[in-house]
Amino acid sequence: MHINNIIIGGGLSGLLSAWYLQKQGIPYLLLEAKPKLGGRILGVNNTSTEHYHDLGPTWIFPHQFNIQQLLEELNIPYVEQYTRGDALFQKQGNQGIIRTEGAGAASMYRVIGGMTTIINVLYSKIDSRNIKTEHVVTDTTKVDDRWIIKAQNNNEIKSFHANNLILALPPRMIVEHLTPIYWASSELIEHFKQVSTWMAAQAKFISIYHSSFWREKGLSGQVFSQQGPMQEMHDACSIDISETGEQVNLTNALFGFIGVPANHRQQYDESQIKEACLNQLNQLYEKSEEELDSILYKDWATDEFVASARDINEPPKHPDFPMDQHMTELTQKNIFLAGSEFSRIDAGYLEGAVCAVNDVITKIINTDNR
Repeated sequence: MHINNIIIGGGLSGLLSAWYLQKQGIPYLLLEAKPKLGGRILGVNNTSTEHYHDLGPTWIFPHQFNIQQLLEELNIPYVEQYTRGDALFQKQGNQGIIRTEGAGAASMYRVIGGMTTIINVLYSKIDSRNIKTEHVVTDTTKVDDRWIIKAQNNNEIKSFHANNLILALPPRMIVEHLTPIYWASSELIEHFKQVSTWMAAQAKFISIYHSSFWREKGLSGQVFSQQGPMQEMHDACSIDISETGEQVNLTNALFGFIGVPANHRQQYDESQIKEACLNQLNQLYEKSEEELDSILYKDWATDEFVASARDINEPPKHPDFPMDQHMTELTQKNIFLAGSEFSRIDAGYLEGAVCAVNDVITKIINTDNR
């Protein structure tokens, strides 16, 4: 199968690239390795409320105008993170828990319905015939002016040909899965390897309750801990906007970022980590187990399409890819880097994904030969 533009990666960057190309009438095909679209945007659906509990990115920040503009274009509402009430500080050892008056003003936004809403709305606007999930790219080569991509689907190897290759995934995943040794210079490959995958080594825990008992006690749900396993926690209740403009609470939840490094988490079973998180919550909120409904956990370091060995073993740092050093090679080979880590602005964040895609689509439109 020949197509002018092949997109590899079905997260926000890939789907947004597909939508923008479709609006321009430019042919494309998107290949995604996993059964589900979304990439690092991962939500678990609460069937009674249609809310998705976010196990990936949680927030959009006030300065991130491009992702906010996209949400407005998609008619997806977002609200400030709940911070009303006091915060808790869990000190080391037996030093106790300190309650601090006021958690501070909100400085971040949450998407109503969860981040997965963005993926669902984008997908609804795209011709599904151009999206192929469960297509794991096994080989990528360049022959003259044509890209040849081989992907495994249901134990069958399929071949695709393209003029342009749009890589909507992190740099290290390009090295891990897209065989750049066949098409990239050693300098480009090395820079791919050096750029961290944002939040790749992170793990997230969500506890869902029958009531928001912390709010009833005048607490914001915000906690900072020197003990762990969760070192930072926040209110994760889902809300909706009523016809009168009032916020209505739909589900009751808290979430926390696991502070145990990824290479240390490997020493424990997932059940042990979950139990430790619940024990910590019981220390912070007496009798919280009585209100517990269910729990969710995601360790991104165990995801082969997100985290590399370097992501797991290196300290986390913000991505910084030297795009200008490689523009000549990328242009000559018709490679377009649309993953968030390639953005010049807020690399790794959702904002970075939108900015990287905007740059790529502008380049493709300027060089389009349909």
